[in-house]
Amino acid sequence: MKRFALVSLAAVSIAVLAGCASGPRTYGNVDDLKNVYISAGGKCDASTKVDTSAFTADNADLEGLAGVSCPNDIGMFVFPSNKDRDYFVDLVNTAASASKTDVPMVIGEKWMVAGVAFDNKKFAEPLGGTARN
Repeated sequence: MKRFALVSLAAVSIAVLAGCASGPRTYGNVDDLKNVYISAGGKCDASTKVDTSAFTADNADLEGLAGVSCPNDIGMFVFPSNKDRDYFVDLVNTAASASKTDVPMVIGEKWMVAGVAFDNKKFAEPLGGTARN
């Protein structure tokens, strides 16, 4: 009986931990987002900080926007709010439509990862977001 209780406790613990690993996630900063992306198999060894001043100059609400660019043209951004994220997603979609280019992305609570060669279906679950094109 004691063995059954231990096995049951272990199974419940694994289920709880698995639930924490998947599902919606938030990120306190863009480095945390990048680290999870790399842990999930993404390549971003030599990232560069994105100069967001042009975006914040056009929209003061984007103050606090932070981003990094990976060598394989993957961009990662953390936003001050979901409204700001949605505004940025619209900018990306408008530019993609104008150039007739598909830009796969994964979006989550105040964050986004996107790029022309980004495998959004592969990374949606590990990042804790939703795949979009």
